[in-house]
Amino acid sequence: MARPLQKIKNDLIYYATRILIVFLGLLPFSWMRPLGQTFGFVIFSLAGGERRKTIASLQTAYPDELATKELERLARSVWIGLGWNLFEVVQWIHVPHERLVSMVARESGAENLDKALQRGKGALVLTAHLGNWELLGAWLSNRHTTTAVAQNLYDPRFDSMVTGLRTNNIKVPMIKRGIALRAILENLKKNHIVIAVVDQDTGKDGVFVPFFNKPAWTQSGSARIALKTGAALVPAFMVRGADGRFEVHVEPEIEVPRTGDDEKDVTETVRRYTTVVETYVKAFPNQWMWMHQRWKTRPQEEKA
Repeated sequence: MARPLQKIKNDLIYYATRILIVFLGLLPFSWMRPLGQTFGFVIFSLAGGERRKTIASLQTAYPDELATKELERLARSVWIGLGWNLFEVVQWIHVPHERLVSMVARESGAENLDKALQRGKGALVLTAHLGNWELLGAWLSNRHTTTAVAQNLYDPRFDSMVTGLRTNNIKVPMIKRGIALRAILENLKKNHIVIAVVDQDTGKDGVFVPFFNKPAWTQSGSARIALKTGAALVPAFMVRGADGRFEVHVEPEIEVPRTGDDEKDVTETVRRYTTVVETYVKAFPNQWMWMHQRWKTRPQEEKA
Protein backbone atom coordinates (compact mmCIF):
# COMPACT_ATOMS: atom_id res chain seq x y z
CA MET A 1 0.00 0.00 0.00
CA ALA A 2 2.87 2.35 0.78
CA ARG A 3 4.33 2.09 -2.73
CA PRO A 4 1.19 3.32 -4.58
CA LEU A 5 0.82 6.16 -2.07
CA GLN A 6 4.48 7.11 -2.55
CA LYS A 7 4.00 7.10 -6.33
CA ILE A 8 0.99 9.42 -6.00
CA LYS A 9 3.02 11.71 -3.76
CA ASN A 10 5.93 11.75 -6.21
CA ASP A 11 3.56 12.48 -9.12
CA LEU A 12 1.96 15.38 -7.24
CA ILE A 13 5.35 16.88 -6.39
CA TYR A 14 6.63 16.47 -9.94
CA TYR A 15 3.63 18.01 -11.70
CA ALA A 16 3.40 20.81 -9.13
CA THR A 17 7.04 21.56 -9.88
CA ARG A 18 6.40 21.63 -13.62
CA ILE A 19 3.55 24.11 -13.06
CA LEU A 20 5.78 26.18 -10.78
CA ILE A 21 8.51 26.32 -13.44
CA VAL A 22 6.07 27.67 -16.03
CA PHE A 23 4.56 30.14 -13.56
CA LEU A 24 7.89 31.51 -12.33
CA GLY A 25 9.10 31.87 -15.90
CA LEU A 26 6.36 34.47 -16.46
CA LEU A 27 7.44 36.64 -13.52
CA PRO A 28 10.23 39.22 -13.12
CA PHE A 29 13.40 37.83 -11.57
CA SER A 30 13.14 40.43 -8.78
CA TRP A 31 10.04 38.61 -7.51
CA MET A 32 11.98 35.43 -6.77
CA ARG A 33 13.26 36.75 -3.45
CA PRO A 34 9.91 37.59 -1.77
CA LEU A 35 8.12 34.59 -3.27
CA GLY A 36 10.92 32.17 -2.43
CA GLN A 37 11.36 33.47 1.10
CA THR A 38 7.62 33.18 1.73
CA PHE A 39 7.68 29.62 0.39
CA GLY A 40 10.60 28.72 2.68
CA PHE A 41 8.81 30.20 5.69
CA VAL A 42 5.66 28.20 4.92
CA ILE A 43 7.59 24.94 4.52
CA PHE A 44 9.43 25.57 7.80
CA SER A 45 6.12 26.18 9.54
CA LEU A 46 4.35 23.12 8.13
CA ALA A 47 7.06 20.46 7.74
CA GLY A 48 7.52 19.49 11.37
CA GLY A 49 9.95 16.66 10.69
CA GLU A 50 12.32 18.78 8.62
CA ARG A 51 12.05 21.63 11.12
CA ARG A 52 13.02 19.32 13.98
CA LYS A 53 15.99 17.90 12.04
CA THR A 54 17.22 21.42 11.28
CA ILE A 55 17.02 22.50 14.90
CA ALA A 56 18.60 19.23 16.12
CA SER A 57 21.62 19.74 13.85
CA LEU A 58 22.02 23.31 15.08
CA GLN A 59 21.85 22.08 18.67
CA THR A 60 24.63 19.59 17.90
CA ALA A 61 26.83 22.31 16.41
CA TYR A 62 26.03 24.97 19.02
CA PRO A 63 25.24 23.01 22.21
CA ASP A 64 25.94 25.90 24.56
CA GLU A 65 26.23 29.05 22.46
CA LEU A 66 22.63 29.55 21.34
CA ALA A 67 19.39 29.65 23.34
CA THR A 68 16.33 27.77 22.09
CA LYS A 69 14.74 30.88 20.58
CA GLU A 70 17.96 31.74 18.76
CA LEU A 71 18.19 28.20 17.38
CA GLU A 72 14.62 28.41 16.10
CA ARG A 73 15.25 31.82 14.57
CA LEU A 74 18.38 30.56 12.80
CA ALA A 75 16.60 27.41 11.60
CA ARG A 76 13.78 29.54 10.17
CA SER A 77 16.27 31.77 8.34
CA VAL A 78 17.90 28.66 6.83
CA TRP A 79 14.59 27.61 5.27
CA ILE A 80 13.74 31.12 4.15
CA GLY A 81 17.09 31.34 2.37
CA LEU A 82 16.65 27.89 0.88
CA GLY A 83 13.29 28.90 -0.56
CA TRP A 84 14.88 31.99 -2.10
CA ASN A 85 17.62 29.87 -3.69
CA LEU A 86 15.11 27.30 -4.92
CA PHE A 87 12.91 29.85 -6.70
CA GLU A 88 15.93 31.48 -8.33
CA VAL A 89 17.29 28.15 -9.55
CA VAL A 90 13.88 27.10 -10.89
CA GLN A 91 13.68 30.29 -12.93
CA TRP A 92 17.20 29.71 -14.25
CA ILE A 93 15.70 27.14 -16.62
CA HIS A 94 14.60 30.22 -18.60
CA VAL A 95 17.90 32.13 -18.19
CA PRO A 96 20.96 31.91 -20.52
CA HIS A 97 24.36 30.97 -19.14
CA GLU A 98 25.86 34.43 -19.63
CA ARG A 99 23.20 36.04 -17.46
CA LEU A 100 23.78 33.49 -14.72
CA VAL A 101 27.48 34.28 -14.59
CA SER A 102 26.73 38.01 -14.44
CA MET A 103 24.91 37.44 -11.13
CA VAL A 104 28.26 36.96 -9.38
CA ALA A 105 28.97 40.42 -8.00
CA ARG A 106 32.28 39.76 -6.28
CA GLU A 107 35.04 37.16 -6.43
CA SER A 108 38.13 36.47 -4.39
CA GLY A 109 40.92 33.93 -4.73
CA ALA A 110 40.36 33.00 -8.38
CA GLU A 111 44.15 33.01 -8.77
CA ASN A 112 44.31 30.02 -6.40
CA LEU A 113 42.48 27.88 -8.92
CA ASP A 114 44.50 29.16 -11.87
CA LYS A 115 47.71 28.41 -10.00
CA ALA A 116 46.56 24.89 -9.12
CA LEU A 117 45.77 24.10 -12.76
CA GLN A 118 49.25 25.14 -13.88
CA ARG A 119 50.57 21.74 -12.78
CA GLY A 120 48.45 20.17 -15.51
CA LYS A 121 46.89 17.46 -13.35
CA GLY A 122 43.41 18.91 -13.04
CA ALA A 123 41.59 20.19 -9.98
CA LEU A 124 38.92 18.81 -7.71
CA VAL A 125 36.97 21.86 -6.57
CA LEU A 126 35.57 21.01 -3.15
CA THR A 127 32.41 22.77 -2.07
CA ALA A 128 29.41 22.41 0.25
CA HIS A 129 25.64 22.78 0.24
CA LEU A 130 26.22 26.38 1.20
CA GLY A 131 24.83 29.50 -0.44
CA ASN A 132 24.14 28.67 -4.09
CA TRP A 133 26.44 25.86 -5.17
CA GLU A 134 24.70 25.62 -8.55
CA LEU A 135 25.86 29.13 -9.42
CA LEU A 136 29.40 28.15 -8.43
CA GLY A 137 29.25 25.62 -11.27
CA ALA A 138 28.21 28.29 -13.76
CA TRP A 139 31.02 30.59 -12.63
CA LEU A 140 33.63 27.82 -12.88
CA SER A 141 32.45 26.61 -16.29
CA ASN A 142 32.77 30.15 -17.61
CA ARG A 143 36.50 29.98 -16.83
CA HIS A 144 37.50 26.34 -17.38
CA THR A 145 36.04 23.09 -18.68
CA THR A 146 34.05 21.79 -15.71
CA THR A 147 32.10 18.70 -14.74
CA ALA A 148 30.49 17.77 -11.41
CA VAL A 149 29.91 14.62 -9.40
CA ALA A 150 26.24 14.20 -8.43
CA GLN A 151 23.87 11.69 -6.88
CA ASN A 152 20.96 10.25 -8.82
CA LEU A 153 17.77 11.85 -7.53
CA TYR A 154 14.96 9.74 -6.09
CA ASP A 155 12.67 10.42 -9.08
CA PRO A 156 14.13 9.91 -12.61
CA ARG A 157 11.95 12.75 -13.91
CA PHE A 158 13.47 15.19 -11.42
CA ASP A 159 16.91 13.79 -12.20
CA SER A 160 16.39 14.49 -15.90
CA MET A 161 15.08 17.99 -15.16
CA VAL A 162 18.00 18.97 -12.92
CA THR A 163 20.56 17.38 -15.25
CA GLY A 164 19.12 19.39 -18.14
CA LEU A 165 19.43 22.64 -16.17
CA ARG A 166 23.01 21.90 -15.19
CA THR A 167 24.04 20.83 -18.69
CA ASN A 168 22.22 23.44 -20.78
CA ASN A 169 22.17 26.58 -18.60
CA ILE A 170 24.88 26.13 -16.01
CA LYS A 171 27.11 24.36 -18.58
CA VAL A 172 28.29 21.67 -16.15
CA PRO A 173 27.78 18.05 -17.29
CA MET A 174 27.11 15.54 -14.52
CA ILE A 175 29.13 12.51 -13.48
CA LYS A 176 26.86 10.23 -11.47
CA ARG A 177 28.14 8.59 -8.30
CA GLY A 178 28.67 4.85 -8.50
CA ILE A 179 30.11 4.95 -12.03
CA ALA A 180 32.08 8.13 -11.58
CA LEU A 181 35.73 7.15 -11.07
CA ARG A 182 36.72 6.59 -14.68
CA ALA A 183 35.06 9.81 -15.86
CA ILE A 184 36.66 11.78 -13.02
CA LEU A 185 40.12 10.46 -13.88
CA GLU A 186 39.63 11.20 -17.58
CA ASN A 187 38.64 14.80 -16.85
CA LEU A 188 41.54 15.36 -14.47
CA LYS A 189 43.96 13.90 -17.01
CA LYS A 190 42.76 16.60 -19.44
CA ASN A 191 43.47 19.24 -16.75
CA HIS A 192 39.77 19.95 -16.30
CA ILE A 193 37.84 20.87 -13.14
CA VAL A 194 35.66 18.36 -11.33
CA ILE A 195 33.30 19.74 -8.67
CA ALA A 196 32.70 17.57 -5.60
CA VAL A 197 30.33 18.40 -2.74
CA VAL A 198 32.00 17.06 0.41
CA ASP A 199 29.84 18.12 3.35
CA GLN A 200 27.33 15.29 3.70
CA ASP A 201 27.22 11.93 5.45
CA THR A 202 26.56 9.48 2.61
CA GLY A 203 27.36 6.44 4.74
CA LYS A 204 29.88 5.30 2.11
CA ASP A 205 33.55 5.83 1.25
CA GLY A 206 34.47 8.01 4.19
CA VAL A 207 36.41 8.58 7.38
CA PHE A 208 35.58 10.22 10.68
CA VAL A 209 36.98 13.73 11.16
CA PRO A 210 35.92 16.53 13.52
CA PHE A 211 33.13 18.82 12.38
CA PHE A 212 32.00 21.32 15.00
CA ASN A 213 34.07 19.30 17.52
CA LYS A 214 32.07 16.12 16.91
CA PRO A 215 33.19 13.14 14.76
CA ALA A 216 31.45 13.27 11.38
CA TRP A 217 31.58 10.62 8.66
CA THR A 218 33.00 12.52 5.71
CA GLN A 219 33.50 11.59 2.06
CA SER A 220 37.11 10.63 1.35
CA GLY A 221 36.96 9.90 -2.39
CA SER A 222 38.40 13.28 -3.38
CA ALA A 223 41.32 12.86 -0.97
CA ARG A 224 42.07 9.38 -2.31
CA ILE A 225 41.99 10.55 -5.92
CA ALA A 226 44.26 13.51 -5.18
CA LEU A 227 46.73 11.27 -3.33
CA LYS A 228 46.93 8.86 -6.28
CA THR A 229 46.88 11.32 -9.19
CA GLY A 230 48.41 14.54 -7.88
CA ALA A 231 45.26 16.48 -8.79
CA ALA A 232 44.79 19.70 -6.84
CA LEU A 233 42.17 20.02 -4.10
CA VAL A 234 40.77 23.56 -4.15
CA PRO A 235 37.91 24.59 -1.82
CA ALA A 236 35.45 27.12 -3.28
CA PHE A 237 32.09 28.51 -2.16
CA MET A 238 29.34 30.69 -3.64
CA VAL A 239 27.54 32.64 -0.91
CA ARG A 240 25.31 35.68 -0.57
CA GLY A 241 26.97 38.76 0.81
CA ALA A 242 25.33 41.09 3.31
CA ASP A 243 23.70 42.96 0.42
CA GLY A 244 22.10 39.75 -0.92
CA ARG A 245 24.38 39.62 -3.96
CA PHE A 246 26.47 36.58 -4.79
CA GLU A 247 30.18 36.37 -4.08
CA VAL A 248 32.57 33.52 -4.81
CA HIS A 249 35.47 32.62 -2.53
CA VAL A 250 38.26 30.33 -3.74
CA GLU A 251 40.63 29.13 -1.04
CA PRO A 252 44.28 28.11 -1.46
CA GLU A 253 44.92 24.53 -2.54
CA ILE A 254 44.76 21.91 0.21
CA GLU A 255 48.18 20.34 0.68
CA VAL A 256 48.01 16.54 0.54
CA PRO A 257 50.47 14.91 2.97
CA ARG A 258 52.51 12.00 1.64
CA THR A 259 53.98 10.12 4.59
CA GLY A 260 53.78 6.67 3.01
CA ASP A 261 50.77 5.70 5.14
CA ASP A 262 47.93 6.19 2.68
CA GLU A 263 45.08 5.84 5.17
CA LYS A 264 46.66 8.30 7.54
CA ASP A 265 47.27 10.74 4.69
CA VAL A 266 43.69 10.42 3.44
CA THR A 267 42.26 11.07 6.89
CA GLU A 268 44.48 14.10 7.40
CA THR A 269 43.53 15.49 3.98
CA VAL A 270 39.82 15.06 4.73
CA ARG A 271 40.32 16.77 8.09
CA ARG A 272 41.99 19.72 6.35
CA TYR A 273 39.26 20.34 3.82
CA THR A 274 36.51 19.72 6.36
CA THR A 275 38.07 22.43 8.53
CA VAL A 276 37.72 24.84 5.60
CA VAL A 277 34.07 23.84 5.12
CA GLU A 278 33.40 24.37 8.82
CA THR A 279 34.98 27.84 8.68
CA TYR A 280 32.54 28.86 5.94
CA VAL A 281 29.52 27.28 7.62
CA LYS A 282 30.35 29.24 10.77
CA ALA A 283 30.70 32.43 8.74
CA PHE A 284 27.38 31.88 6.90
CA PRO A 285 25.32 29.62 9.20
CA ASN A 286 21.97 30.65 7.72
CA GLN A 287 23.12 29.51 4.26
CA TRP A 288 23.98 25.87 5.02
CA MET A 289 21.59 22.90 4.78
CA TRP A 290 21.32 22.02 8.46
CA MET A 291 18.35 19.73 7.77
CA HIS A 292 20.82 17.14 6.50
CA GLN A 293 21.67 14.74 9.32
CA ARG A 294 25.39 15.43 9.24
CA TRP A 295 26.26 13.33 12.30
CA LYS A 296 23.98 10.38 11.55
CA THR A 297 26.75 7.77 11.22
CA ARG A 298 28.49 7.23 14.54
CA PRO A 299 31.88 5.72 15.42
CA GLN A 300 31.76 2.12 16.54
CA GLU A 301 33.05 2.97 20.00
CA GLU A 302 30.01 5.23 20.61
CA LYS A 303 27.67 2.35 19.85
CA ALA A 304 29.38 0.01 22.31
